[in-house]
Amino acid sequence: MLPCGFFSRKLSPTETRYDIGDRELLTIILALKEWRHLLEGSNCTFSILTDHKNLAYLSEAKRLNPRQARWALFLTRFDFVISYRPGSKNIKADALSRQHEPLSTQILVPVPIVPEEKILASLNTQIDSPLWKLLRSKQALAPPSKPPDKLFVPPEEVLAVLRRFHESKFAGHFGIEKTVSLIRRHLWWSTLAKDVKDFVATCPVCNCSKSSRLRPTGLLQPLPVPERPWSHLAMDFLVELPPSSGHTVIFVVDRFSKMAHFIPLKKLPSSTELVHIFTKEIFRLHVVPNVIVSDRGSQFISKFWRGFCQQLGVQLSFSSAYHPQTNGVAERTNQTLETYLRCFICDTQDDWVTIAMGGICIQ
Repeated sequence: MLPCGFFSRKLSPTETRYDIGDRELLTIILALKEWRHLLEGSNCTFSILTDHKNLAYLSEAKRLNPRQARWALFLTRFDFVISYRPGSKNIKADALSRQHEPLSTQILVPVPIVPEEKILASLNTQIDSPLWKLLRSKQALAPPSKPPDKLFVPPEEVLAVLRRFHESKFAGHFGIEKTVSLIRRHLWWSTLAKDVKDFVATCPVCNCSKSSRLRPTGLLQPLPVPERPWSHLAMDFLVELPPSSGHTVIFVVDRFSKMAHFIPLKKLPSSTELVHIFTKEIFRLHVVPNVIVSDRGSQFISKFWRGFCQQLGVQLSFSSAYHPQTNGVAERTNQTLETYLRCFICDTQDDWVTIAMGGICIQ
């Protein structure tokens, strides 16, 4: 099964102000308009996969805004089913994950390009070379662990063997795995794999001639270093803690001084509760920050929280989806707090609220 087309478009200034649900639904509308000639009037029901769970219940919605009602009328022209797939499972496909047609069962007789006599003559020439004669003369030095069907290579001949099986024309400067496999067909010594790895990694011809198979490294874009304390904050939640007058901790870290506030809560707060917490625990003690870095939790992307920060002149910066490294300061503080609580918590694990929340230790 192969894709038959690709489609993308930049959102207009008006469309960027849609809420998340309308933007996800707009994506479906645009895709159906793009491939309407293939989908409209089809006798087969087709599936639409989305990572926005609310769209799976679109047909059951009782109240729609005018825009959604207009789109719903357009959707009636198609026979489809919306299925929910979590974003964490919607990984990027590669060539190896594609399905291919099964191979034909017809057996073809291989026709060699090079006559068999020339192949055997080449092998006999290699076996009769001076290096092979030298190795056969030193088999009395082989340890008991040597495989019976292999020739032992003494330490003083390892470099010559590596050059023979890596730098010669019949070897072709193969990589580590192929060079190891080639040597192990006939030879053995105890540190074979390590010696091959070190030799291939330092081969000047390979380093100059072979192209890299890795993705090109991008330019690092670290977060800017703040100029004063409490101007740039990082925040996150530590959830699913053992019951102890609460289950959640919200922590706020100053990216300049690394000072942190840890606030225990009974549950994840709403956007309104988040505003009260920040006003009481952060803004009351410090100045209003310039930038707050957080993930894309529902509390942080809500209209109420955005409007509150906009009125105060606070810029909100969100980490990329499924990429917590963006907010590395908060994630590292998360690990430190978990380690701190693990060291001082009691056997029943229900007194972590009474601990001084690690403020002195971590700071």
